[in-house]
Amino acid sequence: MALLTIGGTAIPDSEIEYSVRLIDIDSDNTVRSESGILQRERIRAGVYKIEVKFRVTKAALKVITDLVAPKSFSCTFFDPTTSSEPTKTMYAGDRVGTLVLSTDGLIANSEWDLAMSIIEY
Repeated sequence: MALLTIGGTAIPDSEIEYSVRLIDIDSDNTVRSESGILQRERIRAGVYKIEVKFRVTKAALKVITDLVAPKSFSCTFFDPTTSSEPTKTMYAGDRVGTLVLSTDGLIANSEWDLAMSIIEY
């Protein structure tokens, strides 16, 4: 099983960083009082957020960015917090591409780090 499958396409295990978080979503009514006491209105618990960073060629960069371009997509991933492989509807947050290596000065022969958050709907 691939660590990450997006829209039915297994992403090659070229990840150099991978972490899974379970986050809570609070309403706009969640505030701290002047005495520092939290008045919390949690509206959803256990939302998945995957932080991933890939080291890829230019061609693979295009494949991955195309897979995460839609408004939402199906994502199956390994969850180390439960040792399971859930499938969730997710979206991609900010994507950052960083040039790592260009052996001959040509973009076609370059390597990239692609970092992003993949967040459950």
